[in-house]
Amino acid sequence: MNDAARGGVSDKNHKETAASLKGLYRLTPVTAAVMSAFSPVTALAQAEDLAQSNSEVLDVVVVTATRRALDLQNVAQSIDVLSAEQIAFMGARDLQSTIRALPSISLTTLTPGLNVLTMRGISADPWEYRVDAQVAVYLDEQPMTASSQQVGVRSIDLERIENLPGPQGTLFGASSQTGTIRYITTKPDPSGFGANVEGRYGATDGGDGSYDLSGVVNIPITESFAIRAVGYTSLDGGYVDNVFGTSFVGNYDNTNLVEENFNEYEVDGGRIHALWNLSDRWSALLTVMGEDTTADGVWDSDEALGDYKVTRFEREVRYDDWVSASLTLSGDLGFADLSFNYAHFERDIVYEYDNMTYRQYSSAIYAYSLYDTDYERSIIFNDQTQERDSFELRLVSSGDSRLQWVAGAYYEDVLDGWFYGAKTYPGVLGNTTAWYYAQAYAYYYQSNPNIEYPLAPTDINYLNILDRSVTQTALFGELSYDLTDDLSVQGGVRWAEFERDYYELTQVPQGLPAFGDRFTGDGSTAEIGKDSDTVYKLGVRYNVDDERMIYGLFSQGFRVGGVNTERAANTGLIPRAYDADLVNNYEVGIKSQWLDRRLTVNATAFFMQWQDYQDSASADPWWVRGNINVGDAETLGIEAQFTWRATDNLQFGLNLFAANPEFSDNFCANFVDGVDQGCPVDANGDIDPDDLQVRAGMPLPNSPEMKAHFDVQYTIPHVLGGDLWFYYDFSYQSETWNNRVNIIENDRAGISPDWTWSSLSAGLSLPNQWDVDLQIANLFNQDGYTYVFTAEANDAEYFGDPRYRRLRAQDRPRTVWFTVSKGFGNQ
Repeated sequence: MNDAARGGVSDKNHKETAASLKGLYRLTPVTAAVMSAFSPVTALAQAEDLAQSNSEVLDVVVVTATRRALDLQNVAQSIDVLSAEQIAFMGARDLQSTIRALPSISLTTLTPGLNVLTMRGISADPWEYRVDAQVAVYLDEQPMTASSQQVGVRSIDLERIENLPGPQGTLFGASSQTGTIRYITTKPDPSGFGANVEGRYGATDGGDGSYDLSGVVNIPITESFAIRAVGYTSLDGGYVDNVFGTSFVGNYDNTNLVEENFNEYEVDGGRIHALWNLSDRWSALLTVMGEDTTADGVWDSDEALGDYKVTRFEREVRYDDWVSASLTLSGDLGFADLSFNYAHFERDIVYEYDNMTYRQYSSAIYAYSLYDTDYERSIIFNDQTQERDSFELRLVSSGDSRLQWVAGAYYEDVLDGWFYGAKTYPGVLGNTTAWYYAQAYAYYYQSNPNIEYPLAPTDINYLNILDRSVTQTALFGELSYDLTDDLSVQGGVRWAEFERDYYELTQVPQGLPAFGDRFTGDGSTAEIGKDSDTVYKLGVRYNVDDERMIYGLFSQGFRVGGVNTERAANTGLIPRAYDADLVNNYEVGIKSQWLDRRLTVNATAFFMQWQDYQDSASADPWWVRGNINVGDAETLGIEAQFTWRATDNLQFGLNLFAANPEFSDNFCANFVDGVDQGCPVDANGDIDPDDLQVRAGMPLPNSPEMKAHFDVQYTIPHVLGGDLWFYYDFSYQSETWNNRVNIIENDRAGISPDWTWSSLSAGLSLPNQWDVDLQIANLFNQDGYTYVFTAEANDAEYFGDPRYRRLRAQDRPRTVWFTVSKGFGNQ
C-alpha cells in the first residue's frame, strides 16, 4: 500500500514537507526544531532528498482534522494551524498567547485557567457553567472539554495546534457545537536519541520577573520502542498592585494585604509518551500528562483606582490540577486503518475569592433577615472536580478507491460537581443577625425531619452542592466519493444518546434548606434525563486545477437537552425540560496557491444559525434556577488566511475574521406553568423595553465583529556560523460587550474597546545546537483588555462608591524575554 493512499499526502508533498522542515531547523530556535524533529511527518520525510527542494515554496501543512493525514490545502473546510515553528517564533506558552494568532476563536478570562472559548462569535453570555460547552478541546485523541473553565494546555513540545471553526459534530460530538481546538503533541521516535533544554527569563515593566524552564528527551529503547518525556516549570511574576482601601461601610480595611505585584501564576507539568511499534502494521502509544497550576492574587484592575490597581480584602487564590492518561492502539487492516483510544481525565479546581461587595450590599438591603451578616468579612469558595472516561473505536479507509470513508463508535462517562458557597470569618456567623433568623426558621420548620434544631455551628452562610454525570453513546461516519478526477462529494452523520444524572443541594445557611423545601424537603433535588439527537454534514469540492480548490459545506453542531429540577418546575417559572439546541452552518470557500506556490490564499464565507439556544436562567425567588431554550441567533462572516514567501528568507502571514453575530428573536422569560408565553404587548402591539431580556438584532456578548493577526519573518543566513532571524506579529480585536444586561440597557460601561497587541523577536540559531533569542512582548506597552467585569457595579452604586464599576483584566505590561536553548543528538 502506497503512502499517498494510507496518509492522504502525495510523494510530492512528502518532499516539500521535508524541505520545509529543513528550513525550519535552519531558521528557528532549537526548541522549535525539537518540537518537530521526531514527528511522524519528519520520519516520513527523512528518506527524501532535501537538496532537491525549492526552499522558496511554502511549507506543506499536514493536518488530521478529518481523522486522516491530509495536506491542509486539500481539506474542504476552514482550518487554522499554528505550527511548532510559529509557536516558537511567537514565544507562545499559554492559551491566551496562542488565541491571539487564531482570529476565529476568542477567549474570555479574568484569571489564568478560568477560560471561556467562543468560536465564530456564537455566545449567549460568559461564565455559563450550568450548560454544556460549545467549543471542544482535545489533546491528541483525548477530549478535555469543560464548561466555562477550559483547559489551556501548555504549548511545550507540540507538533501543531489545529483550530477547526464551525460545527464539528459528526467527528467530534456534542461539545464541538461551534468548533474544536486540538493540541497535537510530538510523538516518540525510535530511530535516534534527541534532547533539548530551554530557559527563559522575562522582565516586566513595573512588575516582577518571570521564568520558564523546560526539557524534552527522546530515548530509543529498541528499534521498535521509544519513550519521549517532557517537563516544565514556570512562574509569571506579578504586575497588579493590591492598594489600601476600606469596605463599603468602613468597618474593616485591607492593611495586612496591601502589596505591589501581588498576582503570580505558577505552572508545573510534564508528559510521557511510550511508543511501541508492535509490527510493521501495529503500534501502541501510551501517554500520561499532568499540570499543577496556582494563580495567587487577581489579574483584573479597577478603573476607578487606575491601571493595574485593585483593592481586595481577602487573599484570592486558585489551584487547578489535572492529570490525563490515554492508550491508543493503531493497526493497518489492509482495507482500513483501525484506531482504538481509551482516555481517563481528572481535574480538581479549588479557589477562594473576596466577597466584600455582595455581602455588604445584601446586609444593607436585606437588613434584619436571613441574609444580613452585619457587614462581616466574607469569601466565595469552591472545591470542584471532574472525571472523564472515554472510548473511541474508529476505522479509516485506505487505498486508492474513489470512495473513502470513516466510521466509528464513541462512549464516555463524565462525572463532575462542586462544593460551592460563601462563608464569613471563622466564628463570626453565629454572632450575626442572619444566624438569629436561621435559628428561628429552623425552630419553625422542625416538622421537616431534614432540619435539626438548633442548627449546628457553621461559618457557611450559603451552600450549593452539585453532582452530575453524563453518559454518552455515539455512532458516527463520514464518506466522500470522487465523481470525477476534480469533483467530489461528502456526507456525514452522528447519532448520540445522552443520559444525565443530576443532584443538587442548596442551603442558606448550611443546614437550613432553601425556602422551597423547608416544609418537607432537604434542599436537594435528584433528576435523571435521557435524550438523543442526530446531526448531519454535506459537502462538495471542485479542483479548479492542481493549486486551487473551491468547496461548499453544510454542517451541524448540537448540545443535548435535559430536565430541570422538580422544585423549580413546580413554581411554573421554569420549564420542566429544555430541548437540544442546534447550529446549522453553511459555508463556501476556496483553498488556493499562487506565484509558483509561494502565495497561499484561503478564504471562507459562512452563515451560522443557532436555533433554540440554551441558557441558564433564574427567577424570583432566587432559588428558582434551571436551563431554558431562549430563541435563535445567527452570524454571517468571513475568514481568510494569506501566507506569502516573498523570498527564501522573507515570509508574511495575515489571518482575518469578520462577522456580525446577533440575536434573532425578542425574549422576555415570560413563563406560566412552565410554558413561555412570549413577550407581552400593549394596546399598540409594542413590547415594554423593561420586559426584554434579549432584543432581536442586538449583538451577541463577548463576540468581536473583527479579529486579525499579522506576522512577518526574516532570516539572515551565515551570521556567526548560524542564522539570524527576526519575527514581528500584531493582533487586533474589535470592541465587545460583556453581557446581555448591559447591551439591553445600553450601558456602555460593559464595552471593552478595540484591542491591539504586538511583539518583536530576534534570535540566532547556531550549528552546534545552541539557540538564543530576545523577545519584546507587548512591544508598545499597551494596557488593553478584551473583557470587562461589571457584576459588582450595582453593589458599589448602592453605597455611592466609585470602585468596582469596571474591573478589567489588562494585558501584562511590556515584557522582555531572553531565551537560551541547547539541543543534543540527531536533529
